[in-house]
Amino acid sequence: MSRSRTSVLLVAVLSLAIGLPGVSAQAQPTLTLWYPAGEITQTTLPLRDPTLFAPFEATAKVKVEMVALDYDTMQQKIFAAAAARNVPDILFIDTSWMPGFLKEELLEQVDPAKAKRWLAAVTPEIVELSDYGKGTMWGYPQMGIDVYGLTWNKQHFKEAGLDPERPPRTWDELREYCRKLVRRDATGKIVRVGYAIRHVGHPHGVVHKHLWAIWGAGADLIDDPNALRGGRVKFNNEGGRAALQLVLDMLNVDKCTSLDFPDPRAAFLKGIASMQISETVSIRARQPKEAPDMPWPTGWGMALPPARKAGDRPATLLGAWLFSVPRGAKNRDLAWRAVEWVNSEINDYNFARKYGLTPRYKSNWQKEPFKSDAYAQALLKMAPYGRRLPINLGLNGIMDALGGAIQKAWHGEATVQQALAEAERLANKAIADAAK
Repeated sequence: MSRSRTSVLLVAVLSLAIGLPGVSAQAQPTLTLWYPAGEITQTTLPLRDPTLFAPFEATAKVKVEMVALDYDTMQQKIFAAAAARNVPDILFIDTSWMPGFLKEELLEQVDPAKAKRWLAAVTPEIVELSDYGKGTMWGYPQMGIDVYGLTWNKQHFKEAGLDPERPPRTWDELREYCRKLVRRDATGKIVRVGYAIRHVGHPHGVVHKHLWAIWGAGADLIDDPNALRGGRVKFNNEGGRAALQLVLDMLNVDKCTSLDFPDPRAAFLKGIASMQISETVSIRARQPKEAPDMPWPTGWGMALPPARKAGDRPATLLGAWLFSVPRGAKNRDLAWRAVEWVNSEINDYNFARKYGLTPRYKSNWQKEPFKSDAYAQALLKMAPYGRRLPINLGLNGIMDALGGAIQKAWHGEATVQQALAEAERLANKAIADAAK
């Protein structure tokens, strides 16, 4: 071999070994993951950890860049990115956005064989959140069951002469407790509400936190929650009117709640609300930092929202965000590998344990600390009463219309009848338009 040829070979070998440009060096791909910033869902805790995907990154030779977006504009940004063909590789999305994304054919379906294995391995509540009909999945629900429940301040209950271990179980009891718990200053101004309500902000959030009453009264968002197209709303009826009237009575008759208070979760943790209904996982995650003197279960308790009357079955919202892959993902195969890695059985256990969330696999519920964790087990007992949102393509319109109606009624801008009638018209139009 000539000296010059030997030199060329040496350069090539060294280049491969040390990664000189132009030889080894294809740029390491980057997967981009979008998720909501702030306190919108505490189950994003793992995504706030920059080392979350480190083992996967090392194995797959890829970088996972996690980008936090404002919740209120995130949905629009996803649509805009998809239109510009610059959509992220992985999306962590609110399930109430899914119909709109499906209408635009924005999401990839989970491989049917992998979906079948997932549905067989996870708990019934996760099946409810995963299966959109005959095993069809559009993503993997997050770890951490997100059950909407009533939370109450036990010290406030004691001060009001109420049993701190017994929450209200019916609407009448909720009003009675609310009246006993409200506190006013010398001028008569409410300084602590008996029950805090969500009445401002994104209409979807307003609906989320009042669905327990709407469903509990026999009303519904739509006649067939599993139909992708068509249908009619079912909230402008006696049950829907009763659900909105319940809060109006607490505002105007009982005068035990107020429109002048902050988000119910914040009010509860600040000690200026004795009861509220929202995602229990949020209170669980925020309480140690924001209300350290109110630990669970001695400081605050949680239970299903009250039923309309004794003997009725309680109802509540079972929510979840989904790890999903959009159709336009530039690194589609790698994105699916990353999603499947973070949702594997072993990582379900590891991450749920590390970040104080609840697992999804049945097998992981049989392991410690979940097996003997009183909070997790209590949450698991509430989950069977939960329902997920409909899949209808008009869901966004339904939620916007109903959320707006609730706000109008509670703020005195329309009667309950007027607000619901208008919402019914708008929502049915949204359903019809979405079906075209």
